[in-house]
Amino acid sequence: MVDRRSPLSEYRPADRHLRYVGAGLVYLVASIHLFHPERGFPRLVLLVATDNVALLLGDPRPLLFVISGVALVGGTLLVARGFPRRPLYAGGIALMCTYILGYFAWHLSGHGGFLPGREPLYHGLTPLQAVVDHLRTYPVARLSKLAETLLLVVLVVLYRREE
Repeated sequence: MVDRRSPLSEYRPADRHLRYVGAGLVYLVASIHLFHPERGFPRLVLLVATDNVALLLGDPRPLLFVISGVALVGGTLLVARGFPRRPLYAGGIALMCTYILGYFAWHLSGHGGFLPGREPLYHGLTPLQAVVDHLRTYPVARLSKLAETLLLVVLVVLYRREE
């Protein structure tokens, strides 16, 4: 494999430190999604073990959380192995945008009310109030959105600095 990284980017201490911050944020975001008790790996295992895989059609988040969490960890391993970073950063940017936009789409639509066969659920609130209420009352959601936003910023900076 030909490494096309700029020698300058290899020796800029600020970039190296920013990559470490990014890796830490990747592992935080991946951990939140992989080990979320209601929507991560534990829930996916429960659905598969009890032959309730069909429930993933109504709420695909357990499967998506696990796949995306594994992709995040895999991306950091590929960066560490010397794969070209720019495409990996672009993939991470796309995934962070998907996480952030997906969260708001899910909650603004009444918990996935856009999916076939799902009735919107707003808890008696307007869609915007429902989003604010969820972010206010679920610390993991707040931490997740904060970490995803910070990671998005770090990845954009690294992507722009990578030649």
